[in-house]
Amino acid sequence: MSALFLRALFAILLALSPALASAQGSRVVARVNDDAITDFDLSQRIQFAIKTIGLTDSPDLRQRMAAQVLRQMIDERLQIQNAKRLGLGASEAEVQQRLSEIERGAGLSPGQFKLFLQSIGVPYDIAAQQFEAQIAWTKIVRRKVRPQVDVSEVEIDDALSRMRSNVGKTESRVAEIFVPVDKAEGVDEAKRATERILDQLKRGAPFAAIAQQFSQGTSAQTGGDLGWILPGSLDPALDTAIEKLQPRQYSEPVRSAAGWHILYVVERRQFASTRNDDIRLNLVQMTLSLPVNASPEETNRASSEATKAVLAVKQCRDLHAQARQLKGATSGDLQGVRAGDLAANRQRYEEIPKLQIGGTAGPFRVAEGLQVVSLCSRSGGDGLPTRDAISQQILIQKLEAAARRYLRDLRRVATVDVKSKP
Repeated sequence: MSALFLRALFAILLALSPALASAQGSRVVARVNDDAITDFDLSQRIQFAIKTIGLTDSPDLRQRMAAQVLRQMIDERLQIQNAKRLGLGASEAEVQQRLSEIERGAGLSPGQFKLFLQSIGVPYDIAAQQFEAQIAWTKIVRRKVRPQVDVSEVEIDDALSRMRSNVGKTESRVAEIFVPVDKAEGVDEAKRATERILDQLKRGAPFAAIAQQFSQGTSAQTGGDLGWILPGSLDPALDTAIEKLQPRQYSEPVRSAAGWHILYVVERRQFASTRNDDIRLNLVQMTLSLPVNASPEETNRASSEATKAVLAVKQCRDLHAQARQLKGATSGDLQGVRAGDLAANRQRYEEIPKLQIGGTAGPFRVAEGLQVVSLCSRSGGDGLPTRDAISQQILIQKLEAAARRYLRDLRRVATVDVKSKP
């Protein structure tokens, strides 16, 4: 397994993570409440970032990365401290479970991740404490933030209405690197941090790896991936920037009400183009029992009865009445059948979705006998997500904003003393 592959694979571990607290006698570069961050801690974290992102190490690079990494480390200490106060700290068993999940997800044998760390000269304790921070923050968001976030039916209706108005337009799959601005006097500092991140991208660093390391949005853990974005879905400044980008191109720093963003367009496609296989059909089905080894005479007789039933149906519910009149026939309602799921029987797949409402198709030979199907109604196929999917999308957006506010409040009440410029 190549070092390049492993670097890309394990960069996801860098989001929301504390550095190694260590080295007796090291110079303290920052205090976060009662915790000290030393120059040794900072140096180890920078080394980890450089190795996993795949940058070329140099004193100049380390100097340019130091401020970004230190800010990340301070936030991570605040998250871990808050989790412990709430009784939500990560246990050793949870840390080991996270390690096992990452190894399984990457197709690695147990212990192979530690070998990777050894190969790049990074102590395992750094990764273990990163797992601790990720787990702790997830618990905080679940316990303290999630109960404050609700999605109303009105919000779902509004989102669905906007989506319908965008059918046929172009949507973009977008990733971002986000640096928040918590107070007015921090705007310039945050912009400088964003520009340092942009400089690393221009030097060839992978966008996803940089997002995982430095973005402070919840999308950081997935390489900054925001998913598919329609025009008008984001802050107007962000929408304008996205519109100007070509696929595989990233933006200069863009200011929004929340902070600074670097945007990356992964690909584009037409939104909600019709997908015939996703049409949902409400059907009435009548089955005439017929043995698999039925004689030609028996098959012809059953087929004749089924054809007569078809001719007598004017609306789908009539098929129930026909079934009651035929010896050995049964009928039932089939709700929400996906058109694509009919493909196992080619004749059914080709005929049933094309029916007019109230129309009837068949008879079809199936294992149970002969079937006649009538179409009561159809829905979907317009490519729009379900209400549940829309609700989940809105929830994620609101939860990210609420989590950002929670972390901002932790910063405001904390005592953070940066001793010197790193």
